[in-house]
Amino acid sequence: MKINAEQIQENWAQLQNVINTTYEGERLKNILLLHDHFKDRMMLAPASGTKWFHNAFPGGYTAHVLNVIKWALEYYKMFEKMDMHVSDLTKENVIFCAMFHDLGKIGDMDNDYYITQPDDWKAKKWGRPYDHNPELHWMSVTDRSFWLLNQFNIPMSQQEFLGLRMADGLYEDANKPYFFEGAEWKAIKSNIGFIIHYADSSATRWEKEQYMLSGESSVDFPKIMKGIKKEDPVLGDIDTDKLGDLFK
Repeated sequence: MKINAEQIQENWAQLQNVINTTYEGERLKNILLLHDHFKDRMMLAPASGTKWFHNAFPGGYTAHVLNVIKWALEYYKMFEKMDMHVSDLTKENVIFCAMFHDLGKIGDMDNDYYITQPDDWKAKKWGRPYDHNPELHWMSVTDRSFWLLNQFNIPMSQQEFLGLRMADGLYEDANKPYFFEGAEWKAIKSNIGFIIHYADSSATRWEKEQYMLSGESSVDFPKIMKGIKKEDPVLGDIDTDKLGDLFK
């Protein structure tokens, strides 16, 4: 699965529009500087290194970021509609966390996080077109995201810190104290971490299904899933009557 050069350009333009309509002042200036510095890498970076995970193709990173932003805003509205606590949050908080939750996958100031898979056998047999860059200092994606934001003097609120910190859920061991609170006084007082984690998981699952239905997999998912090509529930309408048929 891949997207063409025109789609990559369109996604970048969409991301720039989100930036320019969300932020202002010094924050806008520094976020634009960050995106200008990493423009070429961001536009062409994959969202993962493995086809069967999600968006392992040039432009996959930006496409994923846009999907997570849209899912996050939907969850934000849903939480509000269901009387969940979101009064401590703004739309900017939600977009900020969704936009930068995977920033660490860009790499450091000079080096890519993902490199073209040097092992042709792994690329073809394991479906891993990318590998991690061994030249980078090892950091978790989340920690590298914090480090990169710091390089461009982009501060964040406590809520935004929690949203970025908790984005990977229990896939990251460092998040266990946040999800397994252990004591009443440790209870998380903001829902932003859950909103961003659910948004990331939902976007990733949707992207993975696009790969499953693309015909590129060695497993005949289109046959298993009856070939139903559903629209992104955020980007477009979805026929909920057919949802159950997907897994029959």
